[in-house]
Amino acid sequence: MLWLYITIGAYLLFALANIGDKLMVSKYETKPIVYAFYVGALGALSFTLIPFGVIIPGFNHLFWSLCGGPAFVVALYFMYKAFHAGETTRAVTILGGTSPIFTYIFSSFFIPESLKWTEIFAFVVLVIAIIIISWPSKDHDHEGKKTLKKQARFALYAGIAFAASYVFAKYAYAHQPFISGFFWVRMGGFLAALVIYLIPRYKKFIKEDLKKPKKSKKAGLLVAVQILGGAGVVGQSYALSLTSASLVNALQAIQYAFIFLLAAILGRKYSVLKEKFTRAEIIRKIIAIILIGIGLYFLTI
Repeated sequence: MLWLYITIGAYLLFALANIGDKLMVSKYETKPIVYAFYVGALGALSFTLIPFGVIIPGFNHLFWSLCGGPAFVVALYFMYKAFHAGETTRAVTILGGTSPIFTYIFSSFFIPESLKWTEIFAFVVLVIAIIIISWPSKDHDHEGKKTLKKQARFALYAGIAFAASYVFAKYAYAHQPFISGFFWVRMGGFLAALVIYLIPRYKKFIKEDLKKPKKSKKAGLLVAVQILGGAGVVGQSYALSLTSASLVNALQAIQYAFIFLLAAILGRKYSVLKEKFTRAEIIRKIIAIILIGIGLYFLTI
């Protein structure tokens, strides 16, 4: 069950990074496309892996491995757009309600997976938990509902793109050593960043952001978020190389439970993280967390 512990640790790191992401795109007003560019550009650091077992696979394997990077960058862009549109916990849980389902669908066609009945049951329970925790409240006014729809649309796009990135990454790890697969997926993200930079409108945004006087807190937060997110990516990627992409993705329910708790704690200090929950929403989130525990139990038997 090594993959399970690694996945839980990775999603804790992602939860911390997501909180930082929300602060970056809201508190420090970094445009989502610029932030997605930064993350993709960091794929260049993967060049340091070349001496440690990177190989040049056949064309098909290389192509699908590289596709994982752009899919990940696109997913990040829409995730940041969803963060900017409204509450952090609602954005990531709507995203998470779609991502495991599409991962399972894409995997069924692209990478045939064979799951035990306990794993299928755990998958279903975890997806139900995500849907429950992200179910919209009826207490929103007209403007609130419009914002929610906009946020839900961005989160849906992000969920589909994340699903594609997970399946492409799983394909890479299934046909190459882990280090090599990880390298080519990150290279795909780096190439996506180059494409973003070549688009005049986005290039202008990036240059404007780079010219802004950098506050030490903003720079420190950016570095911390990328370290946390990078460590989470490595952990999640290694877990994908060990087990089903569908199961790893369904376990994102844990990430959303972490985010709910972190937002509740840190919202007292940072107003952009402060979220108002009705009694019904709190009850739903508690039920979802209980279901997460049930799903984890069935993954361990």
